[in-house]
Amino acid sequence: MITILSGLSGTYLSATLPDISFAIAGYRAHLEIKADDDVLFDDYLFPFGGKITFSDLAELVQPYVQRRLLAGLAITITEEFNNDEAAETATLDATVVYCAADFGISNAESFLEDHYLSIFDGDRVTAMGRLEYLHYIGGDTPTATAEYSDGSTMSFSVDVVSSNGNFKTVDASPGQFATEGKVLCAYTIEAGARAQRFVIDFNRPDCAPILLFENSFGCDELVYCTGTHTVSPEFNRESAYINKVKKNYKIEENREFKADTGVLTFPAANWLDDLFRSKNVRIVNFYNSEPVVGKEVIITESKSEYTNDIDSLPRFTFTYTYAQRNHNVVDLRRGGRIFDNTFDFTFN
Repeated sequence: MITILSGLSGTYLSATLPDISFAIAGYRAHLEIKADDDVLFDDYLFPFGGKITFSDLAELVQPYVQRRLLAGLAITITEEFNNDEAAETATLDATVVYCAADFGISNAESFLEDHYLSIFDGDRVTAMGRLEYLHYIGGDTPTATAEYSDGSTMSFSVDVVSSNGNFKTVDASPGQFATEGKVLCAYTIEAGARAQRFVIDFNRPDCAPILLFENSFGCDELVYCTGTHTVSPEFNRESAYINKVKKNYKIEENREFKADTGVLTFPAANWLDDLFRSKNVRIVNFYNSEPVVGKEVIITESKSEYTNDIDSLPRFTFTYTYAQRNHNVVDLRRGGRIFDNTFDFTFN
């Protein structure tokens, strides 16, 4: 007889997927764990004191769910005896959504109904001309409410630019809420019970770099750095005398970039750590106001320290470099600028 002591049912975030525990009367149990149609685990387990616990289930499932973002988990337990007594089978089913963050929640269904797929919590700062995305799971239709400087508001429909099953991506860019004769101050994107408010930065600072990174939910987010951007190429040269003439026979270039996020709000500072822990980061450039995703980069060093002092505002710095071996990268669409074409024309 199989007695489930700690099982699964419903929807879970992958990082907080609980362990399973069960008791059997037989001498061993065959355990099969499948995610969708792929077998992740298939082996025999033996009880201790009649009890079996499968620990670190999240570690087993997480890499698979990261590729799919959402998977159906099926666990089949088959009890076996030494004699000819018939085996008993029990099945546990659950839905797992990829999430690398620990939110300390047990009801993932309620969380996903109330939150976009981001760890950002608070108002986002944006500016006209920027591209913004929001992601969520569900069938809700997104809408927006724009706020203008004269105190008026206006409602808009919001485009779903990408849909993969239950995953939806909406265009949350401020440009689509601009209205002639009015000054846009803020806007809120709603989808069901989810709400994200954006506040307009009227200074419209130049941004470099602009990075597209995979967040803790496996979804792409954009970060706009407004501080100083520095390029620091290094060249390692190996030389030798060839035919009595000294030559550099090998030159390796390592092009490092140092970025400053600029002054951040505290919600943005908490969110920026998601960039530093991301394993998939790419450069984004704008050509004729159209975004183009460029080379993959890796962050080699970051400093995201800040305090709760009343006169302190968070501001992070980090270093990144090209992920590819060849750092002699030339972008013919850039018009010869030192950095990228998010910079002001005075840099030409």
